[in-house]
Amino acid sequence: MPPCPPSRPISTTDAKPFYKLKSLISKKFTFSKSRSKVLAYMLFESIADSINYPEVFKLLKMPDTFYSWFVVTELHIWMLMVRFMAEGDEGEHLRNFILEVLWADVDQRIKKLGEVNVSSMREQVIELSDQLRAAIIAYDEGLQSTDVILAGALWRRLYQHANVDPECLDMLVKYVRKQVQLLDNIAYSELMKNKTIKWEPIQSM
Repeated sequence: MPPCPPSRPISTTDAKPFYKLKSLISKKFTFSKSRSKVLAYMLFESIADSINYPEVFKLLKMPDTFYSWFVVTELHIWMLMVRFMAEGDEGEHLRNFILEVLWADVDQRIKKLGEVNVSSMREQVIELSDQLRAAIIAYDEGLQSTDVILAGALWRRLYQHANVDPECLDMLVKYVRKQVQLLDNIAYSELMKNKTIKWEPIQSM
């Protein structure tokens, strides 16, 4: 077999289309990430704007604490993440960015607590992060399974295995299933346009 001829060096002229394409792809990727970042922030804000936390705590018989705020917010973020994952790569960016927004908000709330043991709070945040990952897996399983499995996941996370009124869990299960369905019916183009979601009141479920 004759040897392959030596390859011709790539000239500057030859390289221009390649670098132009690379630049266009890079710009498109950066724009996609920037767009996802803005959308993630706005959707996170829609949770705070739409949810009356004191009313939710009272309705679900939860104490008005930082932990209660976190797990209620986490539940709504997870429902958004379920919707995001139908959008491929951009949905993955959204999922990651909205978690970044959550932890940034947590950090600001810790600072506002004033005289606190910062080291202790940091350890609790790390623990919350680990628990969040476990909760997402449990919620995903519950969503794809029976109401009993979903109720168990909600009970373990929101009530930490404590005694709870069964009506509260029933209300939560109905809320999650209905809200996930409503989110699924929202076109991604509509999400991009409005950058907000009006969350349904839990008691309406």
